[in-house]
Amino acid sequence: MTAKAQPRLSFLLFLCSITLICSTARPVTAGASLHAFTAGSLEKIQADYAGRPFLLVLWSLDCPPCRKELNLLGDLKKRHADFNLVLISTDAIEQSDQVSSVLASHHLANSDAWIFSETSAERLRYVIDSSWYGEMPRSYFYDPQHHRAGISGALKADRIEAWLASFKTAAAKP
Repeated sequence: MTAKAQPRLSFLLFLCSITLICSTARPVTAGASLHAFTAGSLEKIQADYAGRPFLLVLWSLDCPPCRKELNLLGDLKKRHADFNLVLISTDAIEQSDQVSSVLASHHLANSDAWIFSETSAERLRYVIDSSWYGEMPRSYFYDPQHHRAGISGALKADRIEAWLASFKTAAAKP
């Protein structure tokens, strides 16, 4: 090999290495931005929505009724820009990419989205509600004073619409 060919070969090997690295890199997904849900996260969520009503929905990738509910919530979010929605995935943090993609596919990528990030899901469920045993979907309707009503099972659009309307009506009263 000549002295002239050696730098070219080194450069060619460098380009091949870069191409190989780039081709095996994980693609960037256009999914939801997720917050890590820990034992202190519920207090942070409540503080973030101080004085405002919000709907907190717990869901999981392996819950078929949850997927239908995400469709409903995505549609409602499009129609009601002021709908304060908090989504908490009870899946492991290692499933963040999947969770993010599912939320994006239901038009919920810009929602306030969280994912369980501690090894003890039971502990996090207890922090959310000591009387909740993990059935899903599970939702909590918070009023502006943060009194809450918990619901197990799929939500209905008319219930959410009535809940949203009750705050608009209350705000319109003198």
